[in-house]
Amino acid sequence: MVSIGKLAPSQERYYLDAVAQGREDYYLGAGEAPGQWIGSAASDLGLSGEVHAHVLALILDGHDPTTDERISQKQRAADRVPGFDVTFSAPKSVSLLHALAAPEVAREVRDAHDQAMRAALGYLESEAALARRRTNGRIERHDTSGFVAAAFRHRTSRAGDPALHTHVLVANLVKGPDGNWGAFDAAQLYAHAKTAGYLYQAHLRWELTRRLGVEWTAMRRGGTADIEGISRDVIRAFSRRRAQIEARMHERGEHSSRAAATATLDTRPSKDHATSTDDLRTEWRERANSLGLDAVALDALTHQRQLHQLGPDEITAHSTEFASPEGLTHNDSTFARRDVIQAWCDHLPTGATVAEIERLASRFITTEHALALGPGRLGEDRFTTAEMLDTEERLINSALSRRDANVGISQAGQIDRAIAGRTLRPEQEAAVRELTTSGHGVDVLIGKAGSGKTYTLGAAREAWQANGQRVIGCSTAARAAAVLQDETGIQSQTIVRLLGGADEAGGLPQGAIVVVDEAGMVGTRTLARLLDLVAEADGKAVLVGDYRQLPEIEAGGALRALADTLGPITLDQNRRQTKPWERDALDHLRHGDVEEALALYEEHDRIVTAPDADSVRDRLVDDWWKAWEDDCSSLMIAARRSDVDDLNQRARERLDEAGQLTGEPLIAAGRAFRVGDHILAARNDRRLGLMNGLRATVTEVDHPGRTLTIMTNDQRNVRVPSRYLDAGHIAHGYASTAHKAQGITAPCAYVLGDDVSYREWAYVGLSRGRTENRLYSVEDAELSVALGRSKAKTLATSVIGRSR
Repeated sequence: MVSIGKLAPSQERYYLDAVAQGREDYYLGAGEAPGQWIGSAASDLGLSGEVHAHVLALILDGHDPTTDERISQKQRAADRVPGFDVTFSAPKSVSLLHALAAPEVAREVRDAHDQAMRAALGYLESEAALARRRTNGRIERHDTSGFVAAAFRHRTSRAGDPALHTHVLVANLVKGPDGNWGAFDAAQLYAHAKTAGYLYQAHLRWELTRRLGVEWTAMRRGGTADIEGISRDVIRAFSRRRAQIEARMHERGEHSSRAAATATLDTRPSKDHATSTDDLRTEWRERANSLGLDAVALDALTHQRQLHQLGPDEITAHSTEFASPEGLTHNDSTFARRDVIQAWCDHLPTGATVAEIERLASRFITTEHALALGPGRLGEDRFTTAEMLDTEERLINSALSRRDANVGISQAGQIDRAIAGRTLRPEQEAAVRELTTSGHGVDVLIGKAGSGKTYTLGAAREAWQANGQRVIGCSTAARAAAVLQDETGIQSQTIVRLLGGADEAGGLPQGAIVVVDEAGMVGTRTLARLLDLVAEADGKAVLVGDYRQLPEIEAGGALRALADTLGPITLDQNRRQTKPWERDALDHLRHGDVEEALALYEEHDRIVTAPDADSVRDRLVDDWWKAWEDDCSSLMIAARRSDVDDLNQRARERLDEAGQLTGEPLIAAGRAFRVGDHILAARNDRRLGLMNGLRATVTEVDHPGRTLTIMTNDQRNVRVPSRYLDAGHIAHGYASTAHKAQGITAPCAYVLGDDVSYREWAYVGLSRGRTENRLYSVEDAELSVALGRSKAKTLATSVIGRSR
């Protein structure tokens, strides 16, 4: 993998202190190998060979090491970043082979790592060593002669475990085409770091397969694999440094790669350079032997596999897969060359050279499989597939062509009676009249959280049905469909079930009005297929949602594009939150004005912090419990299922102490259930009458039969059998993810924020409670940075529009 950290002034001493004082190979000495100058531009400054402290200090300070003159155009400032620590880390299994094998094998591993590191750094140079120059008020990027960098190879972690890795200190100094030196565009470095990590891993697999014939496990997330024959138990036993970092992240409730880099620095102990290599290797061998990784097992790791070169048929098959709906555009409508590189790395079990993978990627984006769209974010070219672009264009053009379809029209008297039967605000009444008289084949209803979208649809449904028209509702989740049905009277189901039924019946009912709730979460391909069926039935589609709430999991952006193209019907008045300031705060957050939103929450004591994650969660559960005692319907919201499980367990401890849980627990899928427990169904089962997101209370526990009897919120008694319980489909219901909470209104909502929160997620979480919504985080957490991130998706056609 590859990680990046900003280098602070004077931090170069850490790297120099960590290397060997002598020049001997570290297999024979106590220290690490001396640092070496690398990077294409190092020779421009006369740098080669071993790194010396005073020269490195000059380079990082922007000075010529020969003349001591400043060569960077930017004068030194207090906030100037002198450089970046780009760290290339071998998989733990490779580090173990390097540490425990015979010297001739260890040297091959070391050399393979060095070659892979240099090759991946070359990719970073070609993509990220770009000079930033301001011309006529605009920032332009220019090619440079490359990086000036110092590489420090280490063999151990700071916990004393084998950890083959190289720190590459890249000076924030590049020479542009005009011959002037200056800072480079660090955003490009971060953007391409993940891809460089994939390339390093792939090139390392190629080198080690070629040199030693090792076999590899299946690919894991991040483009990594381990040497076959080294078990996960052994890897965990030699990962004490990783355990320290993860413990620090757990203490702060953090999960991101940026947080991992911070935790690495926070938990950094001093290396013990007094321990000799012989002593280290002896301790490693003893520990490995006790775990079954002895000399015989180590010898069996090599000469197991030969390199596999992709043939023309395999290249064609993989390229076709990348261009399919399940390939590069499955989750996003566009991709960059770096995404293609990552895809190729994932499909090369014995790896390949960086040059070969780049050649494959470049070839792919010049074939009929990839359509060039123009520059996107950071100026890099974006691409899509013909299938993706055709799907988007068909969706937009079909909706435009049906503007005058003359469908879904009700009579004035029918509309008046539907409106008269409800207490509607003026904007809701206007929305009902527009929906029922426009005649459009596709209408888009965009409403803020709490603006009464479903209440409005109830009146429209009544008008349509009075006119004899069939109204069908659907949503991505069964629970959302049930809420739509309960609150509007529209018979509703999941989109998957609706599409499946249409396939069996040969289409939708003629003239049907199809209401798609939470349409902002529906992928473009699914929505296009649904709109095709509506058009074939000469019906009307009503897309309801908010593209500023939780985004699609699959390639998306269709709801926003249709709203921009067709002109939306809007509901702008949020009546859910009782306090005007909170409605203002949500408006700020919804539109990306994060600082203004957080200032309002801070001003009204709605942001709660504590020194560590455990204390934060205690504070959150304390506040939830006070509200729960008054009204057992307040809600805790977290981003991850593991966080949700933790909050649920803390909540159950309060319930148990208060005597609200009775009887012996039934243990199913690692969870304990007692009478009085509030639960949440996590899987649809029509035979049982259960749906994903359904909430209920346990009223009876049958231990011999391993069943629960539950009372659902709609007052149904359901017997839940062991097959459903043991599959893990029942969870505790005191906390939930934002996806489960979208569409729910509670008296109060308590939201656990962390480093991977984002704008749309926070907007949904903080808009669930009527009277109170609170945000909880660890002290010093950069909430404004997290909530400033948007995960909203866009169509490929939108990229074309931006590039013109």
